[in-house]
Amino acid sequence: MARLDSKSDTQLIYLAGSLIERLNDSMKGNNRISRENDADKAKKLDSNIYTNNQTIVIKSGQEGRINQFMTLVGQRNKTLAVNLDLETSDPNNKKIKFGSLSAPSVPRYNLGDIAEAVFAAALAARFTKRSQFATSSEDVKNILKSLSVGGQSATFLGSAPNLNFPASDTIRLRLRLTQLAMNFITNPNNLESLSGYINASIQYADRQNVKDWVKTIYTNRRVDTVEITADGLSAAKSSKIDVKVKITNNTGVLSGVNINASIKTDEIPQFGQVSGKNFAAVSRFFSTAIRENLNERESEFESKSDDGREQMKFIYQQAFIKLQDNLKSDSRRMNFIIGTGIKQFATQDNAGVVDDNGNTVELIDLTRGEATIFDFKNVASKLSDVKLTAQYSVGRSNLPTISILDDDSKKLLIQLRSKVENKIGRDGPYLYYRNYIEKGPFLTELIGRSANENPVTSS
Repeated sequence: MARLDSKSDTQLIYLAGSLIERLNDSMKGNNRISRENDADKAKKLDSNIYTNNQTIVIKSGQEGRINQFMTLVGQRNKTLAVNLDLETSDPNNKKIKFGSLSAPSVPRYNLGDIAEAVFAAALAARFTKRSQFATSSEDVKNILKSLSVGGQSATFLGSAPNLNFPASDTIRLRLRLTQLAMNFITNPNNLESLSGYINASIQYADRQNVKDWVKTIYTNRRVDTVEITADGLSAAKSSKIDVKVKITNNTGVLSGVNINASIKTDEIPQFGQVSGKNFAAVSRFFSTAIRENLNERESEFESKSDDGREQMKFIYQQAFIKLQDNLKSDSRRMNFIIGTGIKQFATQDNAGVVDDNGNTVELIDLTRGEATIFDFKNVASKLSDVKLTAQYSVGRSNLPTISILDDDSKKLLIQLRSKVENKIGRDGPYLYYRNYIEKGPFLTELIGRSANENPVTSS
């Protein structure tokens, strides 16, 4: 096992709920729980105050301190969280640090799937609590607690009043998640650790474009249905839309509106990929990214026979040479191609249009209680007057990366890189290759904006 303070702030999010259950059981049932000593850290603590016992019982009445720990975990403040004191039932009233507790053994959850559900619940709360024109974290938690769950699917069915009209509108939330994610999101002990994602989602839910739709159906003197869908199963395979909203139109038919989100968490840079090491996969990757299929290099690519690394280095280098030449010979055209490739990867499988009004999907990054919005709709035009340069490198894994940078600031726009994973199949272990496109700080500056830039005003 491992001490709690050896875990990252991200890992603490999906460990916290199980830990809280263990602490509550100890307080209520006098159950002993394990902890682990660390000689170097123990030297900094007063042995008259802190116990070195490997198993302890948590003293009752410390719900407030446990809630404080969960709040800090949700805020990603690991340092303060693991250094909080807990009182034990030791006859000498000795304490322990949260960080010395043994970390529970739990699955490694996909926090992206969980964040999608939180984001969708925040939108459902926003449309339900329309008369307030604001959303609270308790509203979001209450919706997650009210889900009707059946396996990998869950629904929330609510209603919302209309202004000067007797009938209410219907608000429907539909979630489809992996079983692990569903189990996590429906365990109330986990909700407090999600406060960072909840607060970030509320920032988006309280933006003007969402408020406008809330106000429209609140004042239009008719019965409407709002359907919010988060699909982490089929969407993960066929669409870039993680969360989408439909509202009944003038004829009563559910119709897509300009609320379509691809959810990322914790500043994960990757926003597109093509899996596989065969030439068809790599060719498709570069055809999308820089409009170069490199077909004339296929035979040379196939002649490189090893575990795939030499093939990847070869084809990435050939792509880099073409990219570099095109940036020098016709930079404006190449910038447009790069911008179009960025957009296509971000909105892939939706042909760039995902609703009836021609709106493209927005990439929303939920990080440490803040929501950053990436709108890829005009990325090509925003690159028109930028001078770009490219670099080729090979990392410690002996796999290649192509970096595209702003030539003036040297800030990274995007990078194209190859990654290999060890997997086990029916015939034993094998290497699985992926080709990633990842955003850099310059792309964030170019098309990213804080959800707080368009706050809701009093209404």
